[in-house]
Amino acid sequence: MEYTKKDGTKVIVEGDMAKYGDGPMKKNKIGVNFVNGFIYSRMLSSFGGSFLDETISIESGLADFVDAKIGNIRDAYELLKSKLNGTDDSNIYELSSIVLETVDEYFGGISNVESRMNYYYEAGYEENKDNKISNLKGTGAAMCVERAALSQNLLKSLGINSYFKTSAIVRNGNQEVHSYNLIEFEDKNYIFDTSIPNLINGRVNPLIAEIDKETFDLLSNPISDIGRSTTVSHYNPYRDIDVTITYDSGRKDHIEVEALGSTEKHL
Repeated sequence: MEYTKKDGTKVIVEGDMAKYGDGPMKKNKIGVNFVNGFIYSRMLSSFGGSFLDETISIESGLADFVDAKIGNIRDAYELLKSKLNGTDDSNIYELSSIVLETVDEYFGGISNVESRMNYYYEAGYEENKDNKISNLKGTGAAMCVERAALSQNLLKSLGINSYFKTSAIVRNGNQEVHSYNLIEFEDKNYIFDTSIPNLINGRVNPLIAEIDKETFDLLSNPISDIGRSTTVSHYNPYRDIDVTITYDSGRKDHIEVEALGSTEKHL
């Protein structure tokens, strides 16, 4: 697809390959590239395919990153398949909950996230080439990047148009870097977040809010200077707190949307 940056530069993106202006087509890392107005490097902030051998950039500290590949996630596909038996595949709420359940079971929950970086080699080490998200299977240490990357492949395996996205967010007043998904299903578009999920009809669900097509296109854009800040409030059952999140924060173009589920924990 072809995009135009704010400075007028034409960018052609195909998977993780990008051509900027008259430059050559080159592989790009996928991950954070816009926080507090600083572009750390030329990366793609979104990816609309299934991860195979693409390089995913994972923030390991303040402006520090490690690179990883998706690895062998065959067990996750098998787990998802086992949960789909008898599921109404036209019900996006049902499908979304099953994807979240699969992500949780594959990674072993979130009880060990403080040890997450112990499962990666730091940039500069030769072993860094062996960093794989699949290495976090069953560790309880996976955070938003790993969960969103796995979700991306699971969603694509279900035939759902999905994008992996990394951007700045503001959560309850605190600026962070966060990875999540954006999905399109039966002519509707949604923010999909397996790390800060929602509560819909009493069931934990990664569907956060329905968004219009223009917002979906802006949020899913892989170029750092294109986007739309989108604020939503909902109840996060994982942390038992109410949250207000601005996805893709810091944009002049800013909207607020309604949550699909509970907006307060006492409801």
